[in-house]
Amino acid sequence: MQQRFDYIMAGGGAAGRSLAYHMIASPLAGARILIIDPEPKLSNDRTWCFWSPHPTPFDQIVYRRWPTLDFVCEDFSLQLDLAPYDYRVIRGIDFYEHTTSALKAAGVEFLQARVDQIEDHPDHATVTADGTSYRANWVFDSRWDAVAYRGQDPRYHYLQQHFLGWVIRCNSAGFDTTRATMFDLRTAQNGIFRFVYTLPFSPSEAMVEYTIFSADLLAPPEYRAALSQYIETHLGLHDYQILEEESCIIPMTDQPFARAGGKRIMRIGTRGGRVKASSGYAFLRIHNDSAAIVRSLLQSATPFHGRRPPARYRTFDSLLLQILYRHGEIGARVFSDLFRKNPVQRIFGFLDETGSIAENIAVMASVPWWPFIKAWIKLRVTRRV
Repeated sequence: MQQRFDYIMAGGGAAGRSLAYHMIASPLAGARILIIDPEPKLSNDRTWCFWSPHPTPFDQIVYRRWPTLDFVCEDFSLQLDLAPYDYRVIRGIDFYEHTTSALKAAGVEFLQARVDQIEDHPDHATVTADGTSYRANWVFDSRWDAVAYRGQDPRYHYLQQHFLGWVIRCNSAGFDTTRATMFDLRTAQNGIFRFVYTLPFSPSEAMVEYTIFSADLLAPPEYRAALSQYIETHLGLHDYQILEEESCIIPMTDQPFARAGGKRIMRIGTRGGRVKASSGYAFLRIHNDSAAIVRSLLQSATPFHGRRPPARYRTFDSLLLQILYRHGEIGARVFSDLFRKNPVQRIFGFLDETGSIAENIAVMASVPWWPFIKAWIKLRVTRRV
């Protein structure tokens, strides 16, 4: 006999746990919830960064936050006062431990298993995991395989944000813990947009990540060589320990991701298109989506809330992706002009898809206009295919 639940999360990462966390903090508390994931989530396998001017439900596990960000390139550097925003980082292990404790205390069940199949039915959905079937009123599917994903539609752009990061410890107190470096463009671009960011955790410890926006990945030794060179050349460190290593591949695409996997199946997280196409940021977007899903369930008895940002933001994403795809060598200039000519609060509003039309126009007017005009013409042609 099938076990029955109100909600099943197929995937126990940021999206599945965030949604379940929002549910137990709402009038949906007491619903039967099952989270299925093949991994036990016992390691610090990733780091989530985001900016916000407001508190979030996960602020108690924010590992570090900074009121100031640095932007650095070959020609100039900027110290960006973020107020009323700040920049926050949450470690994966802290998120997993906190949500596991809170969710189990609220009666949420966890199953360590691999989802084999999800089937849709008129009034329910079933999930088969390791040969056993489970039934729910709604299934939320966040399973994602970055390596297997390959977009093919010629109307859209398919880039990847890929990086290697190290948490390092040095003997000297060389890091300023009041500020983080969001972009340092002083690394060889070689026709592809590349940068390094540094998050100081203490005067002697920091996460340093070498990040690339491109269609293709590098050979593993190339990431290590570039990261080592940056640490030695620009941080001036020759004697340091690598405490942790982190790598990831994040899709950066303007291809729409269908939210519905069936009448009773909703895709969430990366699988549900919650990654910002032009930046790769997702954590706060997932949090906001979780809140919207819960509101919709309470108000309309369906998770499909239909909440979408203005269409102009999808066009902006497509234009930038096309430029980075075809002319990655000018990415450094685009981002340099963006941060040099705009207050950071306006940029954050633009990336959060909350800015006014006037603010959006001011942002677009600050970057080199000719590449964007050519990208717009190309976009108009390809979208007619």
